[in-house]
Amino acid sequence: MFDSHQVQAIDAQLARSNARTQIVQLDGMKIVVKQPEAPLKHWGYPVLSALAQLLGQPMLRAVPAPGGQAAQRIEVDRLRALAAAGVSVPQVLHVSERWFALSYLGARSVDQLLRHDAANGQRYWEDGLQAIRELHRLGQTASQCFARNMIWHEGKVSFIDFEDDPASAMPLASAQARDWLLYLHSTAFTLAFADNAEYAARFLDYLRQDDARVRQQVEKTAHTFGWLRFLPRQRKPWGRDVMSAQRAADILHLLSRQMKNEGIV
Repeated sequence: MFDSHQVQAIDAQLARSNARTQIVQLDGMKIVVKQPEAPLKHWGYPVLSALAQLLGQPMLRAVPAPGGQAAQRIEVDRLRALAAAGVSVPQVLHVSERWFALSYLGARSVDQLLRHDAANGQRYWEDGLQAIRELHRLGQTASQCFARNMIWHEGKVSFIDFEDDPASAMPLASAQARDWLLYLHSTAFTLAFADNAEYAARFLDYLRQDDARVRQQVEKTAHTFGWLRFLPRQRKPWGRDVMSAQRAADILHLLSRQMKNEGIV
């Protein structure tokens, strides 16, 4: 915990900016300071949960993200629990009613590396896959397992942003399957494999190491949403989101077919 002088120094720096998350210099060291956002209202939660039940897809259930002090408590508790389990996450340094402080792991997310260092893109992408596999081996799950929430530093990937807890809204196997699928979707547009079959094969190399219940959830989702591969492939005028969904669905279709051929679901 910080002393009163350090707390005052952080308060003074926070007063200079309206940003909710800030990199702050404290005693010559960079730290991350996060302030809670306003409490959130999500009117779409019942609709999303009903859709999850209709499709038989538990991972689509709404994950409460309350905002405010409740979200801060969730994130602090999750970070401490994950660290205790051996997951690489930022260290909680100080908690107050107005903000909490974390160790700084750097600014290079897996998403940024894929965009700006294409020559080494596959290496960073597979580092992300290995980090997810290790996370699950430790019996844990991420919150929003997008490539932007995975920080690459000191030769490994660490996870950030835990303002919700998927395992509180769905079975752990579903939450872990959700990790794989969110990571796939967030990297489908940027990673430059020669073809989607190669993409699916490398992805499966890591997925097959996970629990059978997780693999089954991924395959079931791949089967349910495989039709999205027929979306347009052109960026103009459809935009990046449509292209990402199309490519991710195509990869999932190939993944599902390969899993069935190998009898691993």
